[in-house]
Amino acid sequence: MAFQGVLTAEQVGQDPQQQLRDWTREHDFAVCIDTDGCVLDNMWAKQVIVFHPHYMDMNGLRDIEMFFRIHAEHHNLWATTRGCDRYLAVRHTLESLLADTQARDALPEEHVRDLLSSLEGYVTFIEGSGGEKAFGIPSLSEYHKANGLDYNITRLLAWSEAVDRTFQFVTLGMPPFDGVREELEHLSQKADLLVVSATPYSDLAEWWNRTGLVQYVQSIAGKEMGKKGEHIRLLMEAGGYEPDQVIMIGDGGGDLKAARANDVLFYATPAGKEEEAWEDARESFEAFFAGRYRGDVEDEKVAVFQNILLDEGPWQKDGYDAREEYGKLQDKRVETYTQLHAQGKLFVLDD
Repeated sequence: MAFQGVLTAEQVGQDPQQQLRDWTREHDFAVCIDTDGCVLDNMWAKQVIVFHPHYMDMNGLRDIEMFFRIHAEHHNLWATTRGCDRYLAVRHTLESLLADTQARDALPEEHVRDLLSSLEGYVTFIEGSGGEKAFGIPSLSEYHKANGLDYNITRLLAWSEAVDRTFQFVTLGMPPFDGVREELEHLSQKADLLVVSATPYSDLAEWWNRTGLVQYVQSIAGKEMGKKGEHIRLLMEAGGYEPDQVIMIGDGGGDLKAARANDVLFYATPAGKEEEAWEDARESFEAFFAGRYRGDVEDEKVAVFQNILLDEGPWQKDGYDAREEYGKLQDKRVETYTQLHAQGKLFVLDD
């Protein structure tokens, strides 16, 4: 198996799914692999340092930083929505902020509702394209041209571009989890490997190249290539794989959803247990290659995964206190900023 090569920006813009349609099957099996939070430990840092502060700064929400971070961290890191597209994560965050009784007194409520309303227009635009369009800067730019008087969309586009420009400073120097390299080398001897991610293609290609892990995969599919479920569908169509011949490795609810949408198998790297999952992977993948994974083996892995991700936010539970909730992870936030962005702005509760 040989890596098909890095796409140019022009190729990504013109026909990003071409490599998936040209996929050449070399083995009886295929393994689809997420990146962020699955093969490298960057989920916390990229959300706390990149996604959340940029959004607050560009949308006038710094005054509610404590509430915004509680909600954004929940939806992006701890909830069943972990790993969902950045625009959907923003929608979840804005919606739940409006439902948080403690946040409501501090919210610029009309402004938050306007932000949500504008975002809903873009989501509807994508969902109404019948799979033709994917979330990302190209489609958002197209939507922006048709809605140029909506200042909220202008800011959404600026936020997304700022995230992409900043993201590399957090992620590119990070190594993969222990055990990833060895397992990918083993898998590549028996299966065709595809990177399946909602991260922009250029960031994925640079990280996989920089770490040398790209030698084990055949192609990379980023957010410009469509949703994760679309990546898997195109892979199966081009390679002629049966559902039990394909497995998705991921850490978020969106990864499981993408697998289920195509009736393929799922192996979880649960939040907080990623290294353990990679250390224990060999036995599970041997069961996959032997046709014994579907059933009890998969069910056990999925059950552990689903028990970790949360259905409810802390604001939905009795006894919720926002300051107490924010304080639980304050030391972790401070440590992250100290290590990766010492000059960054972070709200810190007084003792």
